[in-house]
Amino acid sequence: MLTLVIAGEAIFFLPFVLPRIFRPTMLEVFGWTNWQLGVAFSAYGVVAMLAYLPSGPLADRFPAGTMMAVALVVTAIGGLTLIGFHDAVQLPWLYGFWGVSTILLFWSALIRATRLWGGQAMPGRAFGWLDGGRGLIAALVATSSVALFAVLMPSDVESASPDEKQAALIRIIVFFAIATAFAGVWVKWVFRNPWTEVASGTQWQVADLKTVLRMPAVWCQGLVVVCA
Repeated sequence: MLTLVIAGEAIFFLPFVLPRIFRPTMLEVFGWTNWQLGVAFSAYGVVAMLAYLPSGPLADRFPAGTMMAVALVVTAIGGLTLIGFHDAVQLPWLYGFWGVSTILLFWSALIRATRLWGGQAMPGRAFGWLDGGRGLIAALVATSSVALFAVLMPSDVESASPDEKQAALIRIIVFFAIATAFAGVWVKWVFRNPWTEVASGTQWQVADLKTVLRMPAVWCQGLVVVCA
């Protein structure tokens, strides 16, 4: 469960945690505007919304541990591209890529693995641990990354040059990318046991989709996800 908690937050380190904490610095150093960053977020939202439907059948067909590990490593590689380009025109493409890696490859696999961990006895507790733990990890990472950024900056922050700010920010990006990739390796190692690598005998069929679409609860939950 600890692995699922860490992975569930690590997958969003680069797309959302980084700009949430360092938005002013990113805008200043890379020359972006809030509008351009918002367009990138919108690209992510559109791709992610489209990715939700096929992500479920994928999670039923492929091992959850493998899917999550691949998604984390691929997301980390995408983050490293921020070091090489700062063109805001390319930013929506990166966020669209992250929409595929974090949702199509990761999210349903995470939900399935959490459901398997909780079993029939405590599915609600499993998801409670997942979301509560993700919040705790987010707070710890935010605190540690700000502390690291302060160490990388000159003692007199106000006098820091643009090059010094950029160098510090790039090190933070590398820190997040390494943490994300490490989470992927850890997931693959922890999820090497058979129960995490077998899809519980379920194989997705078109008839199953029709059955699911007739469930009112599915439409209610889907509405919640879309609004979120």
